[in-house]
Amino acid sequence: MAVGHADQVSYYGTARTPAAWPLLLGAVPAAVRCFQPRPALDEAMGLPGPAGTAGPPATGPCTVLVGTAGVGKTQQAVRMAQGAWRDRQVDLLLWVAAGDRARVVAGYAHAMAEITGKDSATGTGTAAAEQAAQAFLAWLRSGAEGTRRRWLIVLDDVADPEELRGLWPPDHPDGRVLVTTGRRDVAQPGLNRLVVPVPGFTPHEATAYLAEALAEYGHAGAPADELTALAGTLGYLPLALSQAAAHLAGTGTSLAAYVRALSEYDLLGGPSEWGGGRPRRGQPLAELVPGPGALPDGQNIAVPEAWQPALDRAGRTPSGDLARPLLELASLLPAVGIPEAVFTGPAAAEYLQEHRATASAERLRADEVPGALRLMDRLGIVDYTPGAPFRAVRVHPVLQRATREALSADRIRKLAWKVASALLNAAHAQGEDPGFVPVLVDAVGELRGHADAALWSGMPYPRPEAFSGLSGNGPSPTDHELLYHVGEMLGTTGQAEAAVAYFDRLADDALRHQGPYSPGLEFARLRQAHWRGESGDAAGAVAAYEAVFDQQCRFFGPHHQRTLDTRAALGRWRGTAGDTAGAVAAYAELLPLLHQHTFPDSTAVLDTRAELARWLGESGNAYGAATAYEALLTDLVRVLGLHGGLRHPQESDLSALTALPNWLKVFGTHRNHAHWRGRAGDAAGAATSLSHLLNQQIQILGPGHPHVQATREELAHWEERARTR
Repeated sequence: MAVGHADQVSYYGTARTPAAWPLLLGAVPAAVRCFQPRPALDEAMGLPGPAGTAGPPATGPCTVLVGTAGVGKTQQAVRMAQGAWRDRQVDLLLWVAAGDRARVVAGYAHAMAEITGKDSATGTGTAAAEQAAQAFLAWLRSGAEGTRRRWLIVLDDVADPEELRGLWPPDHPDGRVLVTTGRRDVAQPGLNRLVVPVPGFTPHEATAYLAEALAEYGHAGAPADELTALAGTLGYLPLALSQAAAHLAGTGTSLAAYVRALSEYDLLGGPSEWGGGRPRRGQPLAELVPGPGALPDGQNIAVPEAWQPALDRAGRTPSGDLARPLLELASLLPAVGIPEAVFTGPAAAEYLQEHRATASAERLRADEVPGALRLMDRLGIVDYTPGAPFRAVRVHPVLQRATREALSADRIRKLAWKVASALLNAAHAQGEDPGFVPVLVDAVGELRGHADAALWSGMPYPRPEAFSGLSGNGPSPTDHELLYHVGEMLGTTGQAEAAVAYFDRLADDALRHQGPYSPGLEFARLRQAHWRGESGDAAGAVAAYEAVFDQQCRFFGPHHQRTLDTRAALGRWRGTAGDTAGAVAAYAELLPLLHQHTFPDSTAVLDTRAELARWLGESGNAYGAATAYEALLTDLVRVLGLHGGLRHPQESDLSALTALPNWLKVFGTHRNHAHWRGRAGDAAGAATSLSHLLNQQIQILGPGHPHVQATREELAHWEERARTR
């Protein structure tokens, strides 16, 4: 009978001498050099005693070691199996490379032939091998020949639980089963089954392993900070660390030089005309690990390809054609976790539809992305926790890096823009949830760290004329909105100081990418000034606005819309900073310029008149404020009434939906007029004005509205003042 393995074919005759006991079958991998003890993992497996001496786990007849590629599952199984064999805890140790059904069947058939000294099945081919495998399982169940045999079956690297249907060793008091797998659906807890997640090294374990391995390779005494940097860059992945140590030994490279080379190189090329982008540095990961013939410890796959078998398996399933484009989206985002909403929004859907492996004219269904993520989780490609609102998807940083490095620079640019749009979609979906803001900040920082240049227009503006087509203070329409949205979310969620720092850095980035004359630089400086004021530093806001204002006046002149907008902001913050005379001057200068720029009854003109009236009063000119508010109130009622903006909110016409905000603006102006009239010395006139206002407010807002109560209180104040004068 012929029994096939991936790397050999063994032939057995029909009658042989049975093997002597104890019996070790299968090719147990060699133990790695510098094996790193992992106490927390030993404890989870229920192993007693020091890490190097323990045998099979004490809890349950079946232990499943589950984890992503490269975390050291097989080496943990080797240590346990070798310990059990060395300490004579088992009579039969069978190691089976369980990548597919044929290998498992062949391993079982081989074991049965060795135990009995004869073929246990008739015929040849697959059917005979299956028959022999079932005979072996029956032997495990029965304890053949009346002799108790303690056994340990190791099923290493189970790739598909379906392929092991009918081949799982039985529960038996004398038997133990040890399984290693990246498949989380294999690792389902149950009766008599201990599931042990195998993570990567802890930071301490990683640096300890590197120090020991490098010392053995002749690199003793490596600085602790370099060891820490190397371990962190490789995500504490044991496979990656072992291959890095072997590469250092094989090339004679110093650890410091290797850490520099491992620093991820610029995916988008060199710097821009204005110094944007990062200088190209470092090397791709594939160039920093040994070649196939030089991999350490009997390894058969380089770390950049470690997840390839799982990805290939995903690609053979109906929903798996989204696996690669999902990984590409995730590759530019934080490894610690990504909100699921990033993958389910419109921008992500467009990218996934375009790049899915199976072309389809049908639109992506809402359930396809969660389904693909669940599949990738089962295959050990990603960690997917649907219940985690902001960190639902986690991907190992080495897999992220390998994914990025497989893409062209042009593809990275397009991908980065799409990821930014996906983050913006998620931000809009979350609203102003404070819990989402730090997640967004982390995600944008990670994205920009990999492909910052893709989010900027890259277009310098060396001459003021370049702004001629742009009105209002805003960024370049070719910069991605996400760059600015992050700062606004920081500010609007109560983190004004963080918004100031963010826009300060963004201004530096705009200068580097686009030069000194760009809308992005100008807008970032303006938003930094705004949030500086909102953080409580009104004087700092004034100084920042004045710097932008001076530059705008030189470039655009006093009549440009951008300059007018900044002049208005200057008036506000001068007043807030206590310079009420400066605020009056700013709005007094702005008003005639607006009259030249727009029509007299425009919203901009009316709002500016309101601000001028306010600061006239605050500066001590109560009579001037009252007069200005009176004229404004007359024009406001005329303009809004003329355009149907002062209907009763109870009216059924849809246009009445806009009436309440307009009434509130009228009421506010009316109350301000009364207030400053009273401050100017006409308490009786203020009371009369407020009486008219109160009646109108009750009619429009109802007697219980807070504004009505405020007017009652102010009316009482001025009536009392009028009586006591």
